[in-house]
Amino acid sequence: MQAFKITIMVASLAALAGCGSLEKDVKNADLSPICEKTHGWTAWSDVRCNPPPAAPRDLAGELAAAQKQNSALSSRVSDLERQLADRDRELASLRSGAGDSAKLASQLSAANSKNSSLESSLAAANSKNSSLEAQLAGMSGMTAEMASHKQRIAELERQLADRDKELAGLRGELSAEMAKLKEAQRGLLRALRPQIEKGDITVDLNNERLLINLASSYLFGSGQDELKPAGADALKQVGAVLKDYPEYKVAVDGHTDNVPIQGALKKKFPTNQELSESRAANAAKALEEGGLSAPATHGYADSKPVEPNTTPAGRAKNRRVEVRVTK
Repeated sequence: MQAFKITIMVASLAALAGCGSLEKDVKNADLSPICEKTHGWTAWSDVRCNPPPAAPRDLAGELAAAQKQNSALSSRVSDLERQLADRDRELASLRSGAGDSAKLASQLSAANSKNSSLESSLAAANSKNSSLEAQLAGMSGMTAEMASHKQRIAELERQLADRDKELAGLRGELSAEMAKLKEAQRGLLRALRPQIEKGDITVDLNNERLLINLASSYLFGSGQDELKPAGADALKQVGAVLKDYPEYKVAVDGHTDNVPIQGALKKKFPTNQELSESRAANAAKALEEGGLSAPATHGYADSKPVEPNTTPAGRAKNRRVEVRVTK
């Protein structure tokens, strides 16, 4: 290899100096060291190495071959360097691509995660939407029901207004009626003041009814149905007042205690029922004499006590005649 390099150097010098100059220089050059190193020969004085002369070498051909070989090697080196550069670029690209792939993989993973989150949100939204649709359907039913209720309320309010109007009219009538009854009460109180003050007669106005209560002891003797003069006069006065109110109904009710009829009275009044009826009828006649027209009469015996019949005072209160004045 060293001899080849020297040969190339010599050839290069020859090419630069020209062929004539090259021969001269080669002939004058001391090639002993080269011969000794490469072949172990001794250089001749005419630039040949031992052993003695051989056929002359074709240095120009060798130079050309060397140049060709060198050019090929240079091309090969350039080609390899180019391939190496290509590989470096490809490797760099791959490395860059690997980084991009990792980045893309990370982005893809993040996108997948976000997509999963969005899918979950979408599922929740769909579920909520379904719930809202169900609620809306329920609200539609409720709306129809509410409309029905509103219609019913409007109808009831109309009926209520009608009732209020009717009640207002009735209250007006009642007020007028009560006014008349109060007027009748005042007339009775004036006419019967002495008896009222003694407690023999009471005149009460309540529940749209005027009630005149006359004690049997004031009207009748014990066990009798005939009126005492004072009792008859009091009933005539009552009739005189009530005749001015013909629009009202008048009823006369006879009441007794629970003590049975005894002795000779049983022939006339077998029971308290007959006694109470007879007393009511006689009281009604007195009212008619006072000017009242045909009052109704009833006998209730001891069926409607106002006090317990366990005491004399209670039994005395239960023996009575009531005159009821109603519309």
